[in-house]
Amino acid sequence: MSPTRYAVLLLLAATVPAAAENIRVATWNIENFSEHFTGHRLTTRPVMENPPPEITALIENERRQNNEDNWEVAQVILDDSFRPDVLVIQEGCRQSDLEFFNRRWLNGYFETVVVFPSNTEREQHLGVLLRPGFKIVERRDQYHLERDSVPNAYGDKLFARGPAFVLVETPTGYRFWVGTNHMKSKRDNSVENTAWRNREAKRTHEIIRELQQAGPDDVVFLGDMNDELGIQQFEQEGGGDSIANLLGDAARGFILVTKPLVDAGKISFGGYWQEDRRSFIDHIVATPSLKDQLIEVKLVDAPLAKVASDHYPVMMIIKSDAPTSGAK
Repeated sequence: MSPTRYAVLLLLAATVPAAAENIRVATWNIENFSEHFTGHRLTTRPVMENPPPEITALIENERRQNNEDNWEVAQVILDDSFRPDVLVIQEGCRQSDLEFFNRRWLNGYFETVVVFPSNTEREQHLGVLLRPGFKIVERRDQYHLERDSVPNAYGDKLFARGPAFVLVETPTGYRFWVGTNHMKSKRDNSVENTAWRNREAKRTHEIIRELQQAGPDDVVFLGDMNDELGIQQFEQEGGGDSIANLLGDAARGFILVTKPLVDAGKISFGGYWQEDRRSFIDHIVATPSLKDQLIEVKLVDAPLAKVASDHYPVMMIIKSDAPTSGAK
């Protein structure tokens, strides 16, 4: 090949834009996930020397039940209908347990595994997992330290578990923010608890705006919002619909990506056999710049999803933009 032709080919290769990626971003509240590792902890860090047979049997039974639970969760994640590139979780486990789960039950499906710091006292953590080729460029995970304007059950802290955000870079160099939270529960709901959840929602909206303005302006926020779309009990007196507060002023154009699923009558909280508790409370919010990139939003109802957790995974598929300026 002549030097001139070689130079032309190199120039063409440098100017052809990278092919757009389809990126699968999902959220899943894995019920009491931390409890899935009790047997593993007991077998790897024994609580006593030479335990009596009945204690050994109890530990083995716990380990077997944990193995079944973890196998079910793994089968859902690895199902062809799911297989997310970026997964955020709620009610998550400790860092060491999540790493063990990824290694033992997912065969290293994810390359990056992160558990965020929080105020939780119930071993219910937030986490994010990324496939090979995806990487975290920046973390914003200290919002749990922010003070509340009103005293609450956590003292002076506004958030119990999050929110936490990461700037993700995809294999082609496209960058976007991904965040999650597990908002105040409706268990023992009241005007006071509803007002607390609304303070969380309003502050989270502000954080998304701050990230959007700092750039890149593609921001996705996913998680267990513990609220349905529209006005429910206590919301008239407690500050309104927390999903609406999370979206903010309509003029800002934030997208409730999950609205088509709500409109179709889908449920993200299955509640197992408790039919009166079924609703859609696991939502995805995106900044308006992502509107033309959204390909699909879906509820993941793989065969074992009904028993692996009381929540179903919810996933969006987006098309990447061109590589973000400055990305390597």
